[in-house]
Amino acid sequence: MRDVINSIKRAPYQSLGSFLILFFTLFLALFFFNMTSFFYGILSYVETRPQVIAYFDAKTEEKSILSIKTAIEKTGKTASINYVSQQEALKIYRDLNKDNPLLLEMVSANFLPASLEVYAKKPAYLSEIATYLKSQDTVEEVNFQKTIVDKLVTLTTILRRVSTGLFLFLMLISIIVLITTTAFKISVKRDEIEVLQLIGASKWYIRKPFIAEGVFFGFFSGTVAFALFMVIFLYFQPFLTSYLAGIPKLPLYNLASLNMFVYPPSLEFILLSYVLTIFFGMSIGFVGNYLSTSKYIR
Repeated sequence: MRDVINSIKRAPYQSLGSFLILFFTLFLALFFFNMTSFFYGILSYVETRPQVIAYFDAKTEEKSILSIKTAIEKTGKTASINYVSQQEALKIYRDLNKDNPLLLEMVSANFLPASLEVYAKKPAYLSEIATYLKSQDTVEEVNFQKTIVDKLVTLTTILRRVSTGLFLFLMLISIIVLITTTAFKISVKRDEIEVLQLIGASKWYIRKPFIAEGVFFGFFSGTVAFALFMVIFLYFQPFLTSYLAGIPKLPLYNLASLNMFVYPPSLEFILLSYVLTIFFGMSIGFVGNYLSTSKYIR
């Protein structure tokens, strides 16, 4: 730690530059991580909203409909299946047309078909489920908006790829900039490094102060970036709570069993964000300074 402090004192402006680069990099990385995690949760939620609705012949027995329901559930591709009986369909019809008495008098439960409302775990499964339902003799009509589902699948795929690309690009740029900054600091000490090599100092002994400095900056920058991010989040939390009212808990990449919720953020998710930020920052500091020293240490 003393070597790190001495190195910072010798080159305060370069050290400040390294800190600021890492700080902004980690702050943006934390922002993108939370944003992509939130959008992934939103997209996963939205993907389960499209549905396939199968309307059965009015004479179809409930036992036959429930057997089809069971067969679809056994595929493991459904999030939920709602069975709407003829009596329930009549109740829904009456609620929708309660202001029109004439329409209510003309319709009874026998005129309305029972139905199955199928929600899939992934939009890609909806087409298979629709095809299966259409093949059943008792099914009169299958309501499935294939075009909308296909567009949704395309949109979610593009958003996930773009988010991943931005994160990788940010990491690459941060390492390149850090290497450049550290290389400048090392070039100032080139004579000192050459002397150490002449007297037999090992490569690790020469590298150690620079790597320790990079790891320290990564830890410190990550902590400051995380603290600032949380202050900003807490400031906007009332607005977010009001704006996102009605949205259920959004798990982090299907890790709900571990209580990893992006929104509202659980304690486990907050701790994970901090650990990842620190790890990412220390890794960048280590890799950047290691590569920088490799140019001068043979």
